[in-house]
Amino acid sequence: MDIEVILHESGGELLPILLDDEGMPIPLPNEFILSKRASSSNTLVRNLRELKLFYQWMQIHKIDLHERLIYKKPFTEAEIVGSLVEYLRKDHEIKHRTIKIAVRPDTFNQRLITIKQFLNWYIETYIGTLPFTSDHYQYYVEYKKRLISLLDRCSITSPPTNRTLSKGLTDNEQSNLIKLIKPKKGNKNPIEHRNYIMVMLMLSFGFRPGEVLSLRVEDIQLGGISSIRVHRRPPDSRDIRRPRPQIKRNGRVLAINDKSLAIALDLYITTWREMLDERNQTDIEWDYLILNKEGTPLSHASVTQYFQILRKKHSKVLPPNFSPKSLRHTFSASMERLLREAGIEEENRVILP
Repeated sequence: MDIEVILHESGGELLPILLDDEGMPIPLPNEFILSKRASSSNTLVRNLRELKLFYQWMQIHKIDLHERLIYKKPFTEAEIVGSLVEYLRKDHEIKHRTIKIAVRPDTFNQRLITIKQFLNWYIETYIGTLPFTSDHYQYYVEYKKRLISLLDRCSITSPPTNRTLSKGLTDNEQSNLIKLIKPKKGNKNPIEHRNYIMVMLMLSFGFRPGEVLSLRVEDIQLGGISSIRVHRRPPDSRDIRRPRPQIKRNGRVLAINDKSLAIALDLYITTWREMLDERNQTDIEWDYLILNKEGTPLSHASVTQYFQILRKKHSKVLPPNFSPKSLRHTFSASMERLLREAGIEEENRVILP
């Protein structure tokens, strides 16, 4: 089995499909994904990977899903608890040098949730085809409740966490990070100026990498009241980055209160980004804020690699969990502290997920 992501030329939408061993689409999981197409393509790909495991398990045990759900040959508790759950706990990736016995609890829970949603959707869809007076109606309603309840009981309610490791950066670590990435006076390397802007946007506004990589020059308003607009746009059919950057939250306008950051942004846009843009050898004139050394949009993988290099090179001053997510946690903790100091009650404080 394999997953293929299809680019729809009409609107630039990315839609994954699950293929069988012969390269043909498997109807049911693909119909389920179509019902969730409002989600980001990255989420849909993850969902299909989780359903792929379910279909692999059924293939191993020669289980016909239609027969089990529609022809009244239900899954037994032994099949779910003793077989499917154990299969989902295992790490089926072959790219690791060392084979892990089990995946993380939150990964297992997510697999279970997606499969539960899929089975619920399938049974609900079939129930919708039955007349309310059907003798079979109540059977499927009760079977769905029993199956979903059984899967719910298999989830790990309290995944263990490493509480000794802080999720965000301390004030000292933040200072060290800014000193490390801030270009020295006279530095004419546009990549270093770009990296500084990229990290400062994540640290100052809690942006995800996908949000930073989705920003366009027109989203930056500099002047008496400087601001950044995070805008959810239709898919860009010209953008061939994989995975394509996504904005998960609603659009919003954020004020740039740090004057030095506003100045750095203005200098980056008018000088350093222009230098990168001049290296563009493609026929497309890109308007994304963050460009790579070839003058085309920077990829998510490059952001990940940059953080890995920083963490490895400066391991003495940066924490082992240094990543874009740690910058989000740092911003979240800072906002929580400011709201608490302002006297906002706990139930009224909204913290980033």
